[in-house]
Amino acid sequence: MMDNKKHNFSPHPSPLIKFGQINVNGLCSPVRQQHLLNFFLHSSFGTLSVNDTRLSPSNAKFIFKNEHSQHHFRSYWACSSSSCPHDGVGILLRNPLHKHVQIIDPWKGQLLKLDLFFHQTKISIISIYYPPSGSIHQSICNDRIAKLLSWLDYARTNNYFVIILGDFNIDEVAHSHYSSNHFKLLRLLSSQFFTDHQVHSSTDGPDPTFFHDNGSSRLDYIWSSPGFPAPGLFSQVITCPNLLDRPFTDHKVLTTVFDFSSCLAILAKFRLKQKKEMRTIFSYASTSVKQWNNFTTEVDDSLEVYLDKQYHPNIDFSSLSLDRMWHVLKAAILSAAIETLPFQKVSNMHRHSYSSELTKLIAINKFLD
Repeated sequence: MMDNKKHNFSPHPSPLIKFGQINVNGLCSPVRQQHLLNFFLHSSFGTLSVNDTRLSPSNAKFIFKNEHSQHHFRSYWACSSSSCPHDGVGILLRNPLHKHVQIIDPWKGQLLKLDLFFHQTKISIISIYYPPSGSIHQSICNDRIAKLLSWLDYARTNNYFVIILGDFNIDEVAHSHYSSNHFKLLRLLSSQFFTDHQVHSSTDGPDPTFFHDNGSSRLDYIWSSPGFPAPGLFSQVITCPNLLDRPFTDHKVLTTVFDFSSCLAILAKFRLKQKKEMRTIFSYASTSVKQWNNFTTEVDDSLEVYLDKQYHPNIDFSSLSLDRMWHVLKAAILSAAIETLPFQKVSNMHRHSYSSELTKLIAINKFLD
């Protein structure tokens, strides 16, 4: 198990934010809680939706409280005192998103909604656990859809954008022989023109997220409402590391990277004063030749490590996802700049002047995005 105290998780926020969805098969033991925290921090999630926590209110009251300030994140939980075996959802939010949370709305340990306010933009993040199809769950499913629908109606009326993450226990392919009622939640989101990000970014069809003795299914989803202000760049399915040489969960983790540049670019003046929120700018004029060389080396090393870990050495780069490679390049440049270049904190209302060459590069970057 990794020791988070030995690692410096940088508080410098990137506008490229990774959202994740995982069913954890229970989170009551401290060992499982610590394992999830390690995974959240070391995988650079900005948002992680957690389902099937089985946490009671007393269990969740102090979870991760000591780690919040140290690692610049917050955790939010919807717990249930009922006997439903798979209840309990949560959302972990990292800097900078957690600073924008204004409303926390848990519902019966089955849904959790966080309302985030940005300058002229409001976003609801919803985590949901939707039980498997069956007559015994029918009333429960109907109640959850009714509550979700009320939230979506409110969001539409009040100009909120919405992102929904959850274990839906629905696979349109593997469950094709099920009754139409089984797909009610998917039909609801499709009818409101939400985007299914795993399907949207997949060329060969979405990968499964749940594995069992007889095969696998796609049960976990990330959806966003029409016109969502943070474009989804790409999605992928990753594995949570084993715990004590055994699988931590029978689900894999669905991730989608969103670009929150437009949301985080400028904040309202009253919020800047109230929250003392700042942004980082790099002092290009005072950067030495040695620092530029260190920056170049750091970017090269980061890209080399990523490619070695993710791809075969003889891979044809023309076959790779352009969106994914562009995201990796931007992330490598940003992390290298933070490590090697001089920077300062300024107000979000600050307007920096650039050389003509840099102005052209910035314009090209915005065009490529």
